[in-house]
Amino acid sequence: MTIRELAERYQNSKRILGWYADRGVILCCDLHGWLPGAPFPLSVNIACLIIEAVTGAEQGQKALYPLVACMGNMAQDLAWIRLAPRLIREYLDRFGYKDTIIVGTCPAQTPLFPVAMDLGGAFAYLCYVSMVGALSKSNAVDLRSIDEGAGIPSRDTNAVSYRAAKWIFDIVREQRIEIDAKGIDIEEKVTETEVRAILDRVLDLGDGDIVEGAVRAVESGVLDSPWSPNVNVKDQVLGVRDARGACRYLEFGNLPIPDDIKEFHREKIAEREKLEGKKADYHMAVKDLWSLSKGKMVGLPPYDQ
Repeated sequence: MTIRELAERYQNSKRILGWYADRGVILCCDLHGWLPGAPFPLSVNIACLIIEAVTGAEQGQKALYPLVACMGNMAQDLAWIRLAPRLIREYLDRFGYKDTIIVGTCPAQTPLFPVAMDLGGAFAYLCYVSMVGALSKSNAVDLRSIDEGAGIPSRDTNAVSYRAAKWIFDIVREQRIEIDAKGIDIEEKVTETEVRAILDRVLDLGDGDIVEGAVRAVESGVLDSPWSPNVNVKDQVLGVRDARGACRYLEFGNLPIPDDIKEFHREKIAEREKLEGKKADYHMAVKDLWSLSKGKMVGLPPYDQ
């Protein structure tokens, strides 16, 4: 399936929601964006959340619910969850869809997860995403059952996974803890700059048509992701974690990232290179695939075990 065919099918599916909305039935549908298949900055994902939102609104969708993938660095995850709905709202209004509502934001458990290697790690990762949801005051989280990595979850493991997440929500979210961290503000500002640069280029490519621009952006690598299963994707970008486990661009491909932001990523990666005494490369990116499932963001063991 080509990118253009995929876009047309997406429009058709959203047109169904518009058909119901015209008849007084408001159906809410979630937004996934471009799901990252590896530790990778979420700017492309958030840009695609916005593209999905505007595309759906054009077809008459009146309610949407963005899912934001959690990559394991608390400052980044909280920044992305705070940023995504704000920019989605801004672009919906900009395109004239002020009557399309965002009913909430949902942190999502996306990267590789521990089972069947480590059941304790599976619980911990589930609870981490729940904690991100609680601290960001989200009204839901999108989780994986603790044994989902090993096969179809059982009724009992689904139940215990749900209870673990519910405990975090009932105890932590109800305290309404206010997070005021400089790191969150920095990550939000960096990602916002990246997202706006990407969307500006998308709209230029489509002469103001966000769907046409998105198709051309994928074809030209302006929208790109590492190790994508879609053969139409350029796959000219790569991400690694920095010394604090935050996701950074190692290779930018054709992403229209401003030079000062590129330098920010390079400086952060250099801190990890100094810490580990080796150059960041493709092999480091591959090892970072397992960072959450092995329970260690950076460093040597257990990477090489």
